[in-house]
This record gives sequence, C-alpha cells and structure tokens, in this order.
Amino acid sequence: MSVQAKKKFGQNFLRDKNLLMKIVRESHIQNAYVIEVGPGQGALTEFLAREAKHVTAYEIDISLKPILDKLEQAHPNLNIIYEDFMTADLDLFHDPIHVVANVPYYITTPILFKLLETKHIKTASLMIQKEVCDRLLAKPDSKQYNALSVILQYHAHVSKMLDVKRHMFYPVPNVDSAVIRIIKREKPLLEEPLESLFINIVKHAFKQKRKTLVNNLHEGFELPKDDIINILNSINLKSDTRAEALTQEDFIKLTEVWPI
Repeated sequence: MSVQAKKKFGQNFLRDKNLLMKIVRESHIQNAYVIEVGPGQGALTEFLAREAKHVTAYEIDISLKPILDKLEQAHPNLNIIYEDFMTADLDLFHDPIHVVANVPYYITTPILFKLLETKHIKTASLMIQKEVCDRLLAKPDSKQYNALSVILQYHAHVSKMLDVKRHMFYPVPNVDSAVIRIIKREKPLLEEPLESLFINIVKHAFKQKRKTLVNNLHEGFELPKDDIINILNSINLKSDTRAEALTQEDFIKLTEVWPI
C-alpha cells in the first residue's frame, strides 16, 4: 500500500535501504531511546526499531496510519503518536533521547530550537536541505554564517554525516539534502542568565547583516552607541565590526562584559 506524498506537510520519502542503514548505523542508537519526527511510510522507522531499545515516532499525517499500524504491530518497541511534533510535550521523556529524522524543510529551524531546548535530548541525526546544512556548519567571515550557526554551535558539536542527492527521494524535491549529526554539550558554556543574554545578543547582532555590530546592538538593546563602542573596545573589537566577523568565543566574551 502506498500513500501520495502531501506537499502541505513537506513530505519526501527516502527509500534507499543502504542509505537508511548508514544513517541508523552512524547515529549510534543501539539499545537507546529514540524519537523520530515524521516517519512517513516507515522506511527509516523500521531500521530504527531494529536497533533501538524503544522508538517513539511523531506523525502528523493520519492517512499514513494503515501503513504504520503494520509496522507498529511487527515491532513491540515502536510507539507511533499521531500528533504534530512541534506541539508535543517532550518533558514527559526522562531517559536520554536520541532524535533521528528526515525533517520537513519548511520547519527545520523551529525543530532545531525545540531539540536544543529539550534537556533530555542528547544527540540528533537530521536529514535537512543541503543549503541549511552549510549554514549550520558555517564559520566566521563566510556568507552562510548567521545567528543559527552561532547558536547551534554554542549548544552542540555539529558535523555533516553525508550528502544525499535529490533523486533518492520520492517525489523528487528541488534541492539536494544532507544529514547532520548534532551532539549536545554536556555542560553549558555559560550559566543563566548569561546564556539567555548570549542568545539575545547573537540574534540582535545578525538582525541586519549589512549593519555594523554597533548599530544592530544599539537598535536591539537601546544602549547608547558610545557605550557599545566602549564595550567592544574592551574585548579588542573595532567599532566598525560586523557580526559575521565574530567567533563563538567573541560572542561569549561580549556576553560576559555586557551590562545586565
């Protein structure tokens, strides 16, 4: 039985078994508790259920239930919940969680932030648009470097697992994909309230990329420009510096000297 992919849910089904097995193998989920986002027709789900101790899969498309019911019956360690992952209460999970998912492109960023904010999630292997992958892995002074690059790399060690060509999906999307591996840091680099301040500074710093750091932070925090220039000078940053020139360490130093 097959089901037509629905554009409104960003569905593109991956069917290459060798690729699916590689994703599962390199996700290191043996005997682990796993969350899958959007199992679709269950191709990846089946391999996850074979390896993991338990798999909880969130599927928003109820029309896939006849297919997924058979998979659930075949694997007692699989629980499929027909709910939007973005509204799911992940605080109900208490064991270390590993997320493996073919993420719908249109909600990649919200899903990333949800994963970062959920304490029990330790790792994630995510199939995402290749262009987004390049931005997440970007380094300072590159065009792709943005607020999400800094925030994700602050929270976790991020690497590319593999590239996936568009023809490996059905229906064929308009872009290529990549699988990224995210391993969250065991301890935060900054304690609260500095961590929240760090994230706010980063978001404001990149608000308008053509503007200098001074102008963006002035508009975001309503501090006098002269005060901001003095703060930047105190950590050896020039007044005409732009956000894309700052390393993660620079943003941490800026947070530590920022007036609270």
